[in-house]
Formats: sequence, C-alpha cells, structure tokens
Amino acid sequence: MLRGAVAAAESGDRPNIAELLNEAAEAGTRLGHDGNHMWTAFGPNNVLCHRVNIALRLGDAGTAIEHARHVEIDKLPINERKATLLLDTSSAFLMCGKHEQALHILRAAGQIAPEEVAGREAALRLVRDILATAPISVRREAREYAESVGVIA
Repeated sequence: MLRGAVAAAESGDRPNIAELLNEAAEAGTRLGHDGNHMWTAFGPNNVLCHRVNIALRLGDAGTAIEHARHVEIDKLPINERKATLLLDTSSAFLMCGKHEQALHILRAAGQIAPEEVAGREAALRLVRDILATAPISVRREAREYAESVGVIA
C-alpha cells in the first residue's frame, strides 16, 4: 500500500494516494506498533513517514511538517527510516524558508545515521541548498556543517 501511494504521488493521483495511505494507516493501527518484521519497518509511525514524504513530493511542505510533528521517531525500528524522515522534514522546512530549522533537523539526521547524509547525493544536495540560500544569521553554521560532511562551500 505504501509503495503504491508513493507511485500514485509520482503521477499526482491524489485520490489513490489518500485511499492507499488510509488503508496502510488502518493496517498499522491493527498491528499496533512499529516493527521490522521481514525487514518491512512497518507500523503506524512508518505510515506517517510516508505521509511526510508524499506531501513533500506533492510540494506541500506545510502538510509534510505537520505530519512529521506526529511521528514518534523513537518508535521507528531502524535508523535509516529515522534519518529519511528527518531529511524529508529538513527539506520541507527549507521549502518554507526556515533555514535554521532545516539545518537543525539535517544535523539530527547526521547524528542518527551519518552515512545517510554523507553518502546520499540527495542529502548532500540538501546541504548545498541550505548553504546556498541561508540567510546571514545561519550561513556560518551551515558552512561549517557542509564542510564537516565534505561539501565545499
């Protein structure tokens, strides 16, 4: 259901997105917890992570941030999922022009799973985007973080 919702988001099929996410949420509620059975990392919080990602794909940063606020990140069973959620949330804050929050959340992702930031081109692009658009009040901290992950200012 979640993969289907992501595919529907890629084609902008909002009715199917909503239906598939709601079905996944029901399944997650029935499961009652986030587990990693058969390497699925599935559960109610993982469904919320997908809601964040899909809202971001659709360009709705405010909705992505709102969904992210409801995720109990400590209940996600694997660090990669935590980092992915944080990277998506950082991107949403950047879309809203909230550079300080975007950088703070990006740094948190790097603390949880450094390889997800330093080793992913999309994450490094996010670092460069924050650095390139940061206001003066955030620029120094953004430059220092960029250099720490190997992005040259």
